[in-house]
Amino acid sequence: MIKNIVINNIALISHLEIDFQQGLTVLSGETGSGKSIIIDSLAFVLGERADKTLIKYGESVAEVTALFEVDTNSSVIAKLEEYGYGSDTEILLNRKMSLTGKNEIRIQGKTATLAILKEVCAELVDIFGQGQHLALLNEKNQLGVLDAFCNFKNCDTELKETLAPKLNAINKELKSFGGSVAERERLLDILKFQIDEIKDADLSEDEEEALLSAHKRMINVEKISSALSIATGNLNGEQGAVSKLSQACSALKGIGGLEDSANALQDRLQSARLEIDDVCSELYMILEQTEFSPAEVDKMEARLERIKQLKRKYGGSVAECLKFLADAETQYSNLANSAEKIEQLNSEKNKVLLKMYELSCKMSDERKNVAERLAKQIMSELNDLGMGGTEFVVQFNREVSFEQYAQAPSSNGFDSVEFLMSANVGEPLKPLAKVISGGEMSRFMLAVKNITALAENIPTMVFDEIDTGISGTMAQMVANKLANVSHNENSGYQCIVITHLPQIVAMADVNLYIKKFEKDGKTYTNVDVITDYEQRAAEVARLMGGVGAYAIANAKELIDWSENYKKSL
Repeated sequence: MIKNIVINNIALISHLEIDFQQGLTVLSGETGSGKSIIIDSLAFVLGERADKTLIKYGESVAEVTALFEVDTNSSVIAKLEEYGYGSDTEILLNRKMSLTGKNEIRIQGKTATLAILKEVCAELVDIFGQGQHLALLNEKNQLGVLDAFCNFKNCDTELKETLAPKLNAINKELKSFGGSVAERERLLDILKFQIDEIKDADLSEDEEEALLSAHKRMINVEKISSALSIATGNLNGEQGAVSKLSQACSALKGIGGLEDSANALQDRLQSARLEIDDVCSELYMILEQTEFSPAEVDKMEARLERIKQLKRKYGGSVAECLKFLADAETQYSNLANSAEKIEQLNSEKNKVLLKMYELSCKMSDERKNVAERLAKQIMSELNDLGMGGTEFVVQFNREVSFEQYAQAPSSNGFDSVEFLMSANVGEPLKPLAKVISGGEMSRFMLAVKNITALAENIPTMVFDEIDTGISGTMAQMVANKLANVSHNENSGYQCIVITHLPQIVAMADVNLYIKKFEKDGKTYTNVDVITDYEQRAAEVARLMGGVGAYAIANAKELIDWSENYKKSL
């Protein structure tokens, strides 16, 4: 049960602390006073979607802290231990959100993620808001309601956690072999084309660089030839360096007997002349080989384009293309010799599907058995709520064969259901959404929630304005039902209800009055705990719409009757 909630800077609430007790707690107040804000704050700290518009105007951070207490055998404690939050029966939750986008979640004072918060809180509180009317009317959600009452004896767990992942792994492996025979043959053709295309190209990693270098030289051949010609002319022409060096050597040779250093210098010049002779020979050879060939240029460009296309198709480089080739050859070899492996996988897949279908059949049998009991329970609850002539049926769609199931296997079985109802004797059964009124829907939801809470063992139920479309005698029946479920020895629910009905307010074990007030040009919401008998009577009278002494007398009579009713439970 929830023991306490502290709300800071949520909507009209600056700071609010509320203590809760076991039994029936009722929140009442004028329309727009902020009753639903308290439920929104509770939903927020339990992990519901955070909306920054909830942050009080002028503030930058909103915060909610809630304290819960659970039984020592609660499954919530096991979840706390699993995530390292201890095993205390008191659970402290805290959640903050800011305008800057910085959010913080803590469980038992330790940091937590939103996913962990939601999982821990899933069995703490069941909040029934007005939007759940529509959710239950949607056929897609009705199977989930039925499943909450079923004991599948781990059939659902084996389907979801063991068989479904195994089936996915087999399908993935089969897909790697090309799927069906026709798909595999198509894939083999594609792979063969790719392998042949790359092999025919006879790629090598060094070729592209060499081609680019040769192509660059070829398109610049005129510039190269000109430079070579100038160089050879300056070195080996009539007035070139070789001729001048020969003349210098002859001059030094003539004074060899007169100047001691002349012979040494002549030797050095002779060496330089020989080196330059050698350079000239290489220049002549290069020049003779330098010629422009349009055909050769076209050939190079065609080869480079082919390499470029292959790179575009099979990778960003020649190395990647060659790697693709190796992988394709391996895949082709595996596919070409895969018949035995595929047969083995298909056999294994069929066994998994048969097991999944077998478990789905068991789940379907359980659902059908539970559906009959659930229908009787709901009709019994509705009878208590003044809908004694109601007939309710859970209708199952057609039976599904193994062959049909194998076409689209599901880890949730093959059932689809629809809730049918006749609210009046003699009227045919029709889908829930087509026959139920607002007041009937509120009572139907209260009936379902009462049964669901028993099945799920959730200690706290919160009802946000369950009184839609209800008044008079029906309102009293709803008040009685809330008293029944909150004082039941076996269930012992803590019920928290937002209401406008005097009958429910009169039935409360704890009355919380929500009020809105202005101060310093700002609007605030506050909560008063009504413990005084006269104050309770005044609030019940206000909701009755009466004035004066007679209204107070009627309110007191209703409160006294309600107190006696609770004592009789």
